[in-house]
Amino acid sequence: MLIDGCVKVTATTENGSVVLLAIRAGGDLVGEFSSLDGRPRSATITAAGPVLVRRLSQPTFIKLLRKDSDLSLAVHRAVVGKLRAVTQSRIEVPNFRVQTRLARVLFELATAYGEAVEDDIVIGVALTQPELAALVGATEPSVHKELARLRREGIIGTGYRRIAIHDMHGLISLTGLGRSMHEETIG
Repeated sequence: MLIDGCVKVTATTENGSVVLLAIRAGGDLVGEFSSLDGRPRSATITAAGPVLVRRLSQPTFIKLLRKDSDLSLAVHRAVVGKLRAVTQSRIEVPNFRVQTRLARVLFELATAYGEAVEDDIVIGVALTQPELAALVGATEPSVHKELARLRREGIIGTGYRRIAIHDMHGLISLTGLGRSMHEETIG
């Protein structure tokens, strides 16, 4: 269980490339798949800065799940949430342009890990462009081109491993998520 901080979840492909699968932060579980099914881990967790964790052995984790139905339900919901995210990604990659997928990833990162700094929302996870491209499901040059366009339009600002959202309304309009999401987020 991540108590505080952020981690990157990566996997290595058959050709040796490292792919960023997800970002997890305080309150998220990591390693539960292996604990639940007893199979070897399918991903690597790397701290993206200082991290505070609570580590449980597999037997302790399983014992707690059997003992506490509320905890068991929370873990089930977390696993289902991860599966839904993977399903959504599989739907979006072939059906949405890179611009839309990038806007959605930036929106998710901003809402999950963003920190208000003056009039901006700064994404609190340091990502390289290859990592961002992996999250978007696009090539690095395609993501680089879209980031440049978003900068020109004043929607974002970027620096070394830093992304600031200058115009959340503009970003949301590119996600195609609709007005209800816009009103929930912006308020």
